[in-house]
Amino acid sequence: MTRLPERIRNSVDRIVRNLKAKESTRSISLFGSWSRGDAVSSSDVDLLIADSRSFDNEYVERLEQGGTLIDLNYVPEDWITGPVPPELDQKIYESYVLYDREWTLTNAKEQMMNSFFSPERLRIRAESYLVDADICISRATSAQARDDHESAHMYAILSANVILKTIIEASRLPVTNSRYLEELRVATGRLNLATLFANYLQVAKLEGLSPNQVSEKLSMFKAVWEEISFLTKTNSSLLKSMHFKIRTRLNYYTALPFLQGVMLCSQALVTQGEHQEAANYLFNILVDALENYAWLSAAERNARLDSTTLIRWLRGLKQKPTTIYVNATRALGLENVDENEAEKTIAAAREVILEVRRYGRMPSRLEKETY
Repeated sequence: MTRLPERIRNSVDRIVRNLKAKESTRSISLFGSWSRGDAVSSSDVDLLIADSRSFDNEYVERLEQGGTLIDLNYVPEDWITGPVPPELDQKIYESYVLYDREWTLTNAKEQMMNSFFSPERLRIRAESYLVDADICISRATSAQARDDHESAHMYAILSANVILKTIIEASRLPVTNSRYLEELRVATGRLNLATLFANYLQVAKLEGLSPNQVSEKLSMFKAVWEEISFLTKTNSSLLKSMHFKIRTRLNYYTALPFLQGVMLCSQALVTQGEHQEAANYLFNILVDALENYAWLSAAERNARLDSTTLIRWLRGLKQKPTTIYVNATRALGLENVDENEAEKTIAAAREVILEVRRYGRMPSRLEKETY
């Protein structure tokens, strides 16, 4: 805990004491930027909590404690004691164990330190990214066929974003939401794949963005958050009946400390001259928030949601005074997307995916070239 400033350490100490008092808490660790040592003043604190209660999905609760934003990242205990899901690898690898009732997290940490960059573990994570990228590009293609060019453009960008995480991992860099572009720039430089970085900036429409344009995106993000938060709270009784994953995600996204954290992080990036990074960060967070909100709005109307055509769904919502669709498309950079633009983005994203696949027949080449 000495790696935390005293003000933050005191807040975390209080939370850890409260968590330890709960019978279901099996282990607690610090991970993320404060554990890695690359935190900045706007960084939140990430705690990984292995819990013995019966739930199937990872979920996060955000708290504000003494001016510090803290994410409580809950995972089922058997994710630590059994086969570790690939999405948990980095969190365990970065873990600074604070409490471990039966030494399970300590043992998992030791094993992960030895295996994180092993060929087998790299292959598992790379294949997971490949599957997710294929799902996104499939959604983009389907949306385009249904004339929802905005959704097609959006999911094509996501497909490129996901697949390039494999390149970041290949250079032994952490994959993070708020430093993604910097990690990708360094990684592609190390692996002599600089064209992939340039291609991603083109696919994601980040080239030529000005700080003022990104500040406007942040304002639109805040407007979308306010409406989603209001409408989610209005339907709180319905939310309780939703799938656990949707319910916990919306509870997280609509909490005021979540908005505070996004605003702090984004504004800090813009101030530092990293406005493209801020735009990329906002894009990924907003898409996931909108996807979860769309499921709630579909349940409210007793309607069937096709998540492939997410933006069309938002456009069709009629409640007043909502402007979710207008503000979301502006925040995501979708307001001028037509059929030709979406087709170009899909083609460019496919080329990024193919280039990563071609790079030594992924993931075997990456296994040889990790630093």
